[in-house]
Amino acid sequence: MLKQNRKESRQLGIMTLPAVIWYCLFSYLPLFGVLFAFKDFTPVPGRSLVYNLLVKSPWAGLRNFSYLFRNPQSRAVLANTLFYNIIFLIAGIVIPVFLAVLLAEIHRKFFSGLVQMALVLPYFLSWVIVGYCVYGFLATDQGQINMLLRAAGKEAVQWYQSPQYWRLILILVGIWKSCGYSLIIYLCAITAIDRTLYEGAVIDGAGFAQRVRYITLPQLQPTIATIFILSIGSLLSSDFGLFYQVPMDSGALQEVTQTLDVYVYKALMQQANFSYSSAAAFLQSAVGCILLISSNLIIRRIDRESSMI
Repeated sequence: MLKQNRKESRQLGIMTLPAVIWYCLFSYLPLFGVLFAFKDFTPVPGRSLVYNLLVKSPWAGLRNFSYLFRNPQSRAVLANTLFYNIIFLIAGIVIPVFLAVLLAEIHRKFFSGLVQMALVLPYFLSWVIVGYCVYGFLATDQGQINMLLRAAGKEAVQWYQSPQYWRLILILVGIWKSCGYSLIIYLCAITAIDRTLYEGAVIDGAGFAQRVRYITLPQLQPTIATIFILSIGSLLSSDFGLFYQVPMDSGALQEVTQTLDVYVYKALMQQANFSYSSAAAFLQSAVGCILLISSNLIIRRIDRESSMI
């Protein structure tokens, strides 16, 4: 029996090796790059990256973080990131829950499946495809919206030069692409609810709104809490493709489209500022970890069953 258990354990260990190797290479090994945030990195030709970082680069302490908070541009970037993520946090719960409740009431499986497929399909599209789809609507010359405006006798709008429209555009595109995934999660949670609760409520004369208020939403509370905890941990992170690819990296739109992820990418790729971009990325991870733990503790005090641990 003991020999058989050892054999099974060895087989399971071999099966987990690919995942362990993947996490070591792409999650734990890159943690070495955190040193960039606390160093004044100076590349030296002919020397390895490790040698430059450990030997040739002097310690900067918290100077990179201090510059991050003192720089007016970085403060605007942080404000943009928080603004969009708070909107997506709220809308990413309210809209999918609303749609899931409505779809759960549709008893025609074909129609329900068709709606689900239409809502989930955008999630599987790459941001490159979505960016060019948006461009097809907003292009100055041949864009569908400008063609309609001209047909109505109005002037065409140069969308990629008009930042006042892009907060709403990015919010709508972000919700359109992501809400289908959350919808499936909530719909699965609704289908797992004991149907006898609804049958008893109908017998007692409860209407649709009462069934949703007193049965569906309380039963969805643990799922909503889990999604909320995971989402709030990414409050300083944003979807790079949404804010870089969809606006086509237009310089005229940077004041409303540049978030912390785009800012870090440009600091690294355009300015080769390893230390500054690493400090911004480290800030994202640290704040996200603190928010994740704090929100879980708060929810645990309110309702222990709804917390993650």
